[in-house]
Amino acid sequence: KEEGRSFKLSYYNEYKSYLSKSWNEMREVPLSTNSKEFLTSVLSEGLRPDCRYSYDYRDIDISFGPQWGHTEVLLGNTRVLSRVSCTVTQPTLSRPNEGSLFFHVNLSPMSSTKFNGARSDFSTVVTRLLERTIKETRVIDTESLCIVAGEKVLKLRVDITLLNYSGNVIDVCCIAAMASLSHFKRPDFVVNGEEVTVFSHKERDPIPLSVLHIPITCTIAFCEDKILVDPSDEEESVMDGYVSIATNTHHEICYIYLGGGVTLTPALVSKCCEISSLKTQEISTMITRYLEQDKRVRKESGVEKPVAISNQTLQEKLDKLYVEDRRNTKDISVEDDVKDPAFGSITIRYIDEVETVDENGTGSVTVTTPVTPATKDEDTAFPGF
Repeated sequence: KEEGRSFKLSYYNEYKSYLSKSWNEMREVPLSTNSKEFLTSVLSEGLRPDCRYSYDYRDIDISFGPQWGHTEVLLGNTRVLSRVSCTVTQPTLSRPNEGSLFFHVNLSPMSSTKFNGARSDFSTVVTRLLERTIKETRVIDTESLCIVAGEKVLKLRVDITLLNYSGNVIDVCCIAAMASLSHFKRPDFVVNGEEVTVFSHKERDPIPLSVLHIPITCTIAFCEDKILVDPSDEEESVMDGYVSIATNTHHEICYIYLGGGVTLTPALVSKCCEISSLKTQEISTMITRYLEQDKRVRKESGVEKPVAISNQTLQEKLDKLYVEDRRNTKDISVEDDVKDPAFGSITIRYIDEVETVDENGTGSVTVTTPVTPATKDEDTAFPGF
């Protein structure tokens, strides 16, 4: 036993050292001096590695999931997944008639070796910037989230996960958060005296949130005397600093965050604010267009309640099919002849065994005797067939 324990302990220590060695090998490899000099010389001449102009964004693609508030945003190769959830909770003492909004940013280690999975300082910066940009500027009408003043309110939680990192995490997280909040629909509720009824998506149609304005952040990097909008990961490695300016569609400045050791003049700040205002108009229009496209697709496909469909279990679907089949076969008597355009004259008989129909379609179709629907403990999924 002692030899077995010592062997297990030595094996565990060896495996632990192997994991730590593998993690060290997977860490981010910094750019070489030649690569940094090349990027600096290219950027100083007004060129960018991906053939963009100084004020151009990378391609933005927004896709919505089957549930309300599920959004995936792709900015170049930077991919972010956002999800909005809603729960009933008690309000704060300072604001008893207002709901709450909470943000959580997860910089997943699978997105890049730059992140190790723990909550880093940069994730805290991104979370705080989203709170300053969206929550403190009152983008969402929190009073509409109140159910009973001082007792029950709705709490919105926005979870943002970075799936792939290729630079400019701040902007893509802000776009994903605003797209998710604009796409999300809260459950309906009714207050009857002291009784509060919160309806599910199956019972009543959900209600969209009251979005008062759409702020979008625009990150601008500085490399020597050049201005670079939407820096990539390579450009972030050689930049001197950056500024993230959040403006809304009304040309109002919501928040300014300065990162790095760069010094900005008033004229340069004014120029960056003007660039941010123009980019906000473009991106907000793009979000509105994607929302209208998603609404049109849902209407054409007849999927108005994706949550109710996704929450329907397999057993509920099977029971529904069984009930419909019993309704269709209730009026059919034994040895009745049924005319079918595909098979011609066929005979339906209720027996215990199942027979097959021949290729000519002249054989008999046999159906088992209908019984009561199957319970959860039974193995058969279709008891009436």
